[in-house]
This record gives sequence, structure tokens and C-alpha cells, in this order.
Amino acid sequence: MTEEFMAGEPIRPSVRESGAGMLWYPLAEAVTPLMKTRGKYANHYPVGAIVHYTAGHDQSEDDARGTLSWGRQQGYCFFVIGPTGKIYQSFPLDEWGYHAGESHWPGLGSSVSSKLVGIEVCGAGLLDSNRKSWFGKTYPADQTRKVTEADYGCPTGLYKAYTEEQEEALIRLLLWLKSNKPNVFDNRYVLGHHEVSGKQGIGYWRKQDPGGALSMSMTALRKRLDAGA
Repeated sequence: MTEEFMAGEPIRPSVRESGAGMLWYPLAEAVTPLMKTRGKYANHYPVGAIVHYTAGHDQSEDDARGTLSWGRQQGYCFFVIGPTGKIYQSFPLDEWGYHAGESHWPGLGSSVSSKLVGIEVCGAGLLDSNRKSWFGKTYPADQTRKVTEADYGCPTGLYKAYTEEQEEALIRLLLWLKSNKPNVFDNRYVLGHHEVSGKQGIGYWRKQDPGGALSMSMTALRKRLDAGA
């Protein structure tokens, strides 16, 4: 592992900001150099989260680290969840950065990146009818999931499914984000990229993630988070 991806005490404070909760997820690997942030959240903490998939390679943790490097180069900011469920954080939780692009949601307005933290889960995303990704890899049928717009609120199609480890890690992270600052983080604003940058958000499909990569619709995920499990 290169020095760039080693956890370091200087960027993972053990102290809490006064009354604000922890700014680093304790189960994440802290990564330097930090991703580019654009300012402070209004309440010094995100009010929710956007779930993404990377639409890229997802065979190893090197692919997750590659996503971090790419995002840093592009000026983006987000958590990354690798194929084994390992979580990487490269920014403090009181600062926001770009990840959602053109977006809108009732109660949040436009440009939701400034209100919601991004969580990128490594995965190929939407596949063609032969289970092939845009980068040419064909996935076994048992690693894919076909969903419809009516059931999932995303474009109908065949998706590379998140691994069980990824999904468990995602839910643990979201539950922690809520428990860490419950007066700010709102499960109603745990949204899919396909919601805020799709028909429900901006009126047309710009993004499809997470779509069928997740084993449940975003509505079902929010209900699960409300139930605490």
C-alpha cells in the first residue's frame, strides 16, 4: 500500500467538535491527500446522503482506491465503499464537496451536493442485455439484478448488484451518520442519485444510480433506516 492510502492520525481527530458529533467515521480508512471541499454545510453536517455507484471496475480494493484518486483529480468529494465492504473517507463531515451534479429535491432545492454527503459504492452499474458493462466485462447472472421503473423508481434494466458486504457497510454507515448527529441528519433525505438527478428530481433521466445495484428500492431503504436495522 502506498503512503497516500495509509490512515493517519493528523486527519482522523479523536476529539469531537463542540456539540457537532464526530467528523470521521470510526470504521473508515482515512485517506490522504484530502478530497476537494467547497465550504461548510449549513449545520456543519450533512442533512442526508446520496447513494451512487461508480459505474466502474469493482474487482478489488485497488478499484476503490482508484475511484478516490479519480475523484480527487476531478475535484469531487465522497465516501467510497469497496467490493469487500471497506469504507474510505477523505474529507471531514462538516465540509461539502461536489458529487451529485445537476440535481433537485423538494425541501432541499437545487445543487444538493451542498446539503447531502455522497457515498460511492464500487460497481459496474447498468449493464446491457448480455450482462456486459460499458468497459467490456461480462458479469455472471447471479451478480446482476433486473428491476423495473415501477418497482424501483429508476430506469428499467439490468444492473450489477452490490455485494452483500457493500450493502451491509452502506447501511451501517447511514445508521451511524444518523446516530452521530440525529438532530441534523434526516433519513428522508437519504436519496438515490437517480432520484435527485432523474424524473423525480430534475424531470428527466440524467443518472441511473444506484438503481438495481441495491437489493431494495430507495423508499424501502429509508424505511429500513427508520427501523434502525
